[in-house]
Amino acid sequence: MAQPPVVITLTPEQRALLRAASGKSVSTLGVEPTESGSGWLYSAKGNKFWLLKHADAESYEAARRNHQPVIDPKRARFRLRTGASRIHRWGVFAEEPIPARRNVIEYTGELINPAEAYRRVKGAKRTYALALDKFWRIDGTVGGSGAEFINHSCDPNLRCRKVGKGVFCRSVRPITAGEELTIDYRFPAEAAKVPCHCGSRKCRGTINVTRK
Repeated sequence: MAQPPVVITLTPEQRALLRAASGKSVSTLGVEPTESGSGWLYSAKGNKFWLLKHADAESYEAARRNHQPVIDPKRARFRLRTGASRIHRWGVFAEEPIPARRNVIEYTGELINPAEAYRRVKGAKRTYALALDKFWRIDGTVGGSGAEFINHSCDPNLRCRKVGKGVFCRSVRPITAGEELTIDYRFPAEAAKVPCHCGSRKCRGTINVTRK
C-alpha cells in the first residue's frame, strides 16, 4: 500500500529560491517514498501534488539531440518498427496484423508538470509531451518507448487510453501488417494552428480540433 507524501512547510527563503528556479509560488513540498522522477512534489490543493522540476536545460537538450526513433520491445504488445513516413519524418509501422481493441504500445517518458512542459514546448520545432491528466505530462523525449514517433491522422487507427498511471495506444480497428500507426493529436482549438498532412479523406486540414 502506497504511503502518503510527507509534507514540508517551506520558509520564506526556501520559497524565494524555488520561485526563482521554477517560476512557481510554492508554500509546501511533499516528499514521496517512491521514485516519481527528477524533482519534488508540491501541494496544489488538498491531497493533490504536482511534480516540480528543477530547470536543467543543458541535460534536456542533450537528451533531445540523442533521441532516436527506436521501439522498446518491452513496451510493445505487437511487433513494430520505425521508418520514414509519408506523413511526417519518422513513423511507427505494424510488422504483423493487429486486431481491434488491443493495447499496442505503452506511451512512456519522463513525468513532468505543466510548467516544465510549457518550458520545453515553447519555441521547439518538435515535442513529444502527452497529457496524462490535468496535473501531469509524459515527455517521450526522455525514456520514450518509441510511441512518441506515432504520427497524427484525422482518421487514426489508434487511440490513447489511460490505464492506471500509464497510457496505452489502443487499436480502434484492425490494422494490417505494414500499415503506419496513427493517433489524432487533437491540439486545442485555441492554440496556434498546425497544418495537417495526413492525407485521409476525413482530414480537417489542421491538427487542431475545430470548434462546432
